[in-house]
Amino acid sequence: MTTPVKIDILNIALIFLSLFVSLIFPFELFLFSYAVLGPLHYITEINWLHKKDYFIRDKKYIWILLVLTTSITIVSLFKYFKFDTFFSNYLYAYSKWIINLLIISSLFFSVGLVLFKDSKKIIWSLLIALALGLLILKFIPFSFLMIGVFLPTLIHVYLFTMLFMVFGALKSPSVYGVAAIIILAFVPLFIFYNPFLYPGQISESVKIAFLESRFKKVIVSFNQLLNDIPISDFNFNSGLIIKIQTFIAFAYTYHYLNWFSKTSIIGWNKNLSKPKLLLILIFWIASMALYAYSYKMGILALFFLSMFHVIVEFPLNIISIKEVFFKK
Repeated sequence: MTTPVKIDILNIALIFLSLFVSLIFPFELFLFSYAVLGPLHYITEINWLHKKDYFIRDKKYIWILLVLTTSITIVSLFKYFKFDTFFSNYLYAYSKWIINLLIISSLFFSVGLVLFKDSKKIIWSLLIALALGLLILKFIPFSFLMIGVFLPTLIHVYLFTMLFMVFGALKSPSVYGVAAIIILAFVPLFIFYNPFLYPGQISESVKIAFLESRFKKVIVSFNQLLNDIPISDFNFNSGLIIKIQTFIAFAYTYHYLNWFSKTSIIGWNKNLSKPKLLLILIFWIASMALYAYSYKMGILALFFLSMFHVIVEFPLNIISIKEVFFKK
């Protein structure tokens, strides 16, 4: 049995494991995975992408995505802390627009980074990306939800993970690889149509930590897509809220486990010097300690890194989309 086949079988087991635990502990599993597995995933993936030149034609232009991510972080933190400045009202009024525009423009601009190397074409790609972003936000319904809420969260951890699995199955066909993709695709249906609900009680500390994670917005937005009945009172014991959170917990946990399970194939651990490995371990331990001390502080301190790893993965997402859907 080859290594890729073993990893495909392992991933099927990880899908079922993530699903099983998420059905029992939807809130606790998410908080654990996001605080423990998340930071290690961010730093190892960014390091791997750097070694791969971020899958773009000229690595030096990655600074533009860095600037866009920094801008997203500044606006988000400014809005969160409600700093009192002379342009506060303007920024608060347009912060959602600005953040959504920067995120979607980063995705569109990544197409130019993948296709072009010439500086003029890169600049034009950026301008066109900003223009397209403005048009989408103005004229397409639900674009604010799909871009600002779901693109850096569930689309990133679920749809793009599935996309990479399809890409891998096309490159190295495997019965188990295809089976893993099919099972992953049916997980949301199972979660939302199964008759079993979370049986336990959620502690006050878990409720507080979850609200501090700011993922309540993802649940509320997901509910907005599913039905026309808004969530007026966020009830942790609500069947619908539990099912949405179960899917979120599953998607994040499997996303991280999928990354670590494919270490031997992706090779993100190769050529890691001892000093760099030590720095990664120190960062990981410090991140977990920060989350343990205050989940809110962990979210805020790692916001830039979590967003940056999403943004700089866009070129690879573009390549995967091209190879899966547009390869001749």
